[in-house]
Amino acid sequence: MEAIVSPQLLLIAGTGRNTGKTTLACHIIRKFSAVWPIIAIKITPHFHEESQSGKILINKTNLFISEEANPATDKDSSRMLAAGAQMVYFVITGDEHLVEAYNEILKMLPKNALIICESGGLRHKLVPGLFFMMTGKESEITKPATQKLMLLADRQIIFDGEKINFDIDTIEIVNNQWTFKKPQNDII
Repeated sequence: MEAIVSPQLLLIAGTGRNTGKTTLACHIIRKFSAVWPIIAIKITPHFHEESQSGKILINKTNLFISEEANPATDKDSSRMLAAGAQMVYFVITGDEHLVEAYNEILKMLPKNALIICESGGLRHKLVPGLFFMMTGKESEITKPATQKLMLLADRQIIFDGEKINFDIDTIEIVNNQWTFKKPQNDII
C-alpha cells in the first residue's frame, strides 16, 4: 500500500508514556490557533475509562471516536481543547484501522483543516507535513518499531519532565502545510 501524503498534518509520536507528546501539541496549538483553526486528534490503541466522556461519534468493535467537549479535565484531549484547538477527537483503534479512523475524522473536517495528531502507528501509514518523535531524557529505545519511527522523524525531541528541547518558532504554515521556516540568508 502506498503511503498517503497529508501535508496539513503535524504528527507527534513518542518512545512511551510521559514523553511530552501532549505538552508539545499544546504549545504548538497555543502558538498557531490564534491565526489558524487547528484540529487535534489523540489516537491510542488502549481503551481508557474516561473515553466515554464527550460526544461519541463512532462506537464499533474495532473503532471508537469521540469529540472532546470539556476543556476543564486533566485528560490529554481536554488539554488540547483548552490550548485552543477548534475541535479535538479522541480515537481508540488498533494499527490495522488507523487509516480508517483518520479518514473518518477527515470526513468531518473542513477540506483545508490543519491537524495536530498524537499517534505513532499512523506514521507507518501516511506522510505528514512534519513528524516529531518525543523521548524522555532517560528513555532507552529498544523496540524495533520505535527505532524505525525515530528514523522517519523530522525532529527527535527530548522532554525532561518539564522542558522540551525544541524551538516551536522554527515551525510555520505555508500553503496550508506544516513545514519548517527556511533559514534566513545574510546578504552582505
